[in-house]
Amino acid sequence: MRMAIFVFDGVEELDAVGVYEVLGAAKHLHPPLDLTVRFRALKEQITGALGMKFLAHEVRRDLEAVDLLIIPGGSGRTEVVQDSEWLKSLLDFGTEKPVASVCTGALILMAAGLLAGRKATTHRSAMDELRGTAQVVDQRIVEDGLVTTAGGITASIDLGLHLLRKHFAPELAAEVAEYLEYRENPNP
Repeated sequence: MRMAIFVFDGVEELDAVGVYEVLGAAKHLHPPLDLTVRFRALKEQITGALGMKFLAHEVRRDLEAVDLLIIPGGSGRTEVVQDSEWLKSLLDFGTEKPVASVCTGALILMAAGLLAGRKATTHRSAMDELRGTAQVVDQRIVEDGLVTTAGGITASIDLGLHLLRKHFAPELAAEVAEYLEYRENPNP
């Protein structure tokens, strides 16, 4: 399975790196695992919300050769949602294949039209923005059809474990959580 994490200037670092760490740890523990995780961006170097520099594995506008797309949040989302061509690609992708968001990445999914009438969550500071488009649920992880949304910033780790459980095996998710010395935060 080929997963891509879309990164952009102003991305919240832990939104992107938390889920990457979980998925990367699964591959590290089980090298034959059919899993590839890549940072994908519209340019090579990205500067996160707190100044961390990312070098994208892939610089591509299209979403070809991706089985699951992860959209983190961050202050830079306001520029991402101005790119109508990219949002159209995201909508097309998300109607055919699984897409997930972390934190305010849900607002990017909303701008693309993927959350209309769906249950979703986001960072608590952005829940009001989702209301009226999505059915806001105050939980760490919310899955509705092909769309999975994760709450606040640290929910990135929980999202990674959820994706391992769903697309691979519950035992793999438990093993990775143990390896990372992480206790999952249950939904409230």
